[in-house]
Amino acid sequence: MSVTAAIFAIGTEIFLGSIVDTNSSYIAKRLSEAGVDVKLIRPLPDQLDFIVDVIKGAFDDYNIIITTGGLGPTFDDLTAEAVSKAAGMNTVFNETAYLHIEGLLKKRGVQIKESHKRQAYLPEKCELLPNNYGTAMGFIVEKNNSYSISLPGIPYEMKPMFEDYVLPFIRTRFNLPTVYMDDFRFSGLPESDVDEVIRDIGIPEDVETIINVSKGEIIVRLKSLSQESFEYFSAKIVEKLKRYYIGKGDESLEVVLVNMLKDRRLTISFAESCTGGLLSKKITDVSGSSKVFLGSIIAYSNDVKISMLGVNPDTINQYGAVSAEVAIEMAKG
Repeated sequence: MSVTAAIFAIGTEIFLGSIVDTNSSYIAKRLSEAGVDVKLIRPLPDQLDFIVDVIKGAFDDYNIIITTGGLGPTFDDLTAEAVSKAAGMNTVFNETAYLHIEGLLKKRGVQIKESHKRQAYLPEKCELLPNNYGTAMGFIVEKNNSYSISLPGIPYEMKPMFEDYVLPFIRTRFNLPTVYMDDFRFSGLPESDVDEVIRDIGIPEDVETIINVSKGEIIVRLKSLSQESFEYFSAKIVEKLKRYYIGKGDESLEVVLVNMLKDRRLTISFAESCTGGLLSKKITDVSGSSKVFLGSIIAYSNDVKISMLGVNPDTINQYGAVSAEVAIEMAKG
């Protein structure tokens, strides 16, 4: 029987488009890799009764409930109260949480206000999760063998808390299966061609398969509890699409390019125009790119291209670009 999870991002600002919820996708990916079956991802507005009803129902339907946001000291931070009511508990002043808040604020030279005490009112029977980067401590509440885990909404606070405390807690509480999961990246062909190849191979019943398009790449995501099925199917896809294969995991096109240049002891530089230095940024974002990247000339105006790059004015088109053939000849020359 699988371990199921629901993820709730709490905050009306998500519905207004003021912020983008990146927390839920991060948590879902990490839970899936750990063997947890994520069944629901949902944003919730800052409305107490609404949050209580949703979480109360989630206690009946899922083994794990993870919330992000709503743990601050302001009037619209309602997560602790909502989880308490959903679990049939009271909120109480937590001395440990307050000492953490007090200590951190004093260290930062921030004057402690009465509103900061509000942040220390937590469910009476909760397990605290340390926050090494902010005032809001996370907490875990149990009800009917289901666990509600509440985390801060700020990503640089949430991620360390999730990695250091939440994942170890989940692994301790549940007998999670070994999951075989990876992303396989392709470029230079349409999504429909990848779909056709996968259909021709035949998707095994025990392999979850998703095709995504992202920034000019086709990403095939595979997940299985069977190592044999996972390895067989992924190898078949790579074999059929070998010409277009970039790599797997986080091996983006620029990462692969930098690694290939290192292996072949080659260097690269760019003469950029309308890209405004984008190619250079993509390369320099890759760790270790300084070993292969010499630098770039970014020439936007035609006058600069003519004077700095020695471009023949007659070869510049109406868009301020030169043809690939001319660029190759320039590189040779």
